[in-house]
Amino acid sequence: MKKGEIEYKLELAEDSVERIKDAFPETPDEFLRMGLAKDGIYKRLEFAIQNILDSFNEIIVALELGPSIGYKDIVETLHKNKIIDDRLKEKLEFLVQLRDVLIYDYDLISDEMAFQNMEEYLRFVEDGIVFLKSFLEGRG
Repeated sequence: MKKGEIEYKLELAEDSVERIKDAFPETPDEFLRMGLAKDGIYKRLEFAIQNILDSFNEIIVALELGPSIGYKDIVETLHKNKIIDDRLKEKLEFLVQLRDVLIYDYDLISDEMAFQNMEEYLRFVEDGIVFLKSFLEGRG
């Protein structure tokens, strides 16, 4: 397994989560007025999600669990092979959908909803990071 590469991706994801937390405003009105900085928060969220999903794919490759076609397939393969549990599967499936919206349907994002749910989005990313670190330590 490319442990060093996964660790690097996890550092990038953690850095993005911390940057979002540091920049995130206190009120929805502040968030709505952030302009380009708000776009940066969305981009950092997308980047964090991308890095953890790519790290999960590295596990599939290293364990030779077969080819995965897209991120939904990665999550399904990990679950089917009992590497992730039902709860993490649900969180990762949500992150896959959120990533797709952030990339392909950006104009559909509700800033108000994103403001209300950002803490949960970040917690899901952090849950993925915690799992991956634990997995790597077990394989160390």
